[in-house]
Amino acid sequence: YFIQSNLRVMSFEFFSTMWDYSSWAIKWSTLLMLVTPLVLIIWFYVMGIAAHVYKWRKQEVYEAFNDSFWDGFRMSLAAIMEAQGKIWHNFEFEGLNNLPKKTGALLVGYHGALPLDTFYFLAHSLLEGRKVKIVVDRFLYNAPGLRLLMKVFNCTPGTIDGCVSALRKGELLVIYPGGLRESLLSDENYELIWHARNGFSRAALEADVPIVPFFTENIREAVRSVKISARFSSWLYEKTRLPIIPIIGIFPVQLKMHFDRPIYFDDEEEPRIVADIVTSRVKDLISTHQEVPGSIVRELYNRFWLKRSNHDHSE
Repeated sequence: YFIQSNLRVMSFEFFSTMWDYSSWAIKWSTLLMLVTPLVLIIWFYVMGIAAHVYKWRKQEVYEAFNDSFWDGFRMSLAAIMEAQGKIWHNFEFEGLNNLPKKTGALLVGYHGALPLDTFYFLAHSLLEGRKVKIVVDRFLYNAPGLRLLMKVFNCTPGTIDGCVSALRKGELLVIYPGGLRESLLSDENYELIWHARNGFSRAALEADVPIVPFFTENIREAVRSVKISARFSSWLYEKTRLPIIPIIGIFPVQLKMHFDRPIYFDDEEEPRIVADIVTSRVKDLISTHQEVPGSIVRELYNRFWLKRSNHDHSE
């Protein structure tokens, strides 16, 4: 009886141990099967970007490193960003010839949940040798560990005096009047949330430079802010003024950045009137180039299936 009892206990412990081990092995082997392809895809994607960087921008990066380390670092990241935009979003520009080549200009547009268009435009401009300054939210500029990166890429918190100085030096200055509020609270209907801001128009008038309205098609389909309710999200932002509303993406939809014709104003023009004109032009760009409400599924279909189907029919 004693031997039989011990055998039963030993058998139970053995099978219990084997079951625990089998469960562990199944769980981790399943996770490994899911993660390994993802790691390989990311690795191949990184190598693809590196190959495109070498193909498109090797000369610019090489020359920049010869000048200084920081120039080389800046140009390397710009080349990576440009390649990522072309591969993942098939990123395109329309109306680049509308940007003044010899004078400064204020570029004013709609703020997506994540300003991918700004990254790609900044990268393109750096690689083409054009100085661009980006006005960013003070929270981002002062975030721990990011200030050096902001300085390397010529970002600024955007005082009016600082903007005027940059514009008078002939730089292109990108500004989103809606700021973080528009980034987090706007949605697939692409409504501007500028709250009668006219500081940007005052800067343009004082610097005596044109304003170029712009809009990036499908920027809300690339990255979406996730809101429980519009009213609660608005209350949460106004109470905290922090980007604590979550976002999802980055979906590989087609992105196209549209630049409108430059608008020239007299020095005596009222800033409020200038701001109203620019607001109207940005709304016109949205109504012309964006299907509203936006749809992530529709834009993925348009890029990957509709274009492929049209290409097959043309052949």
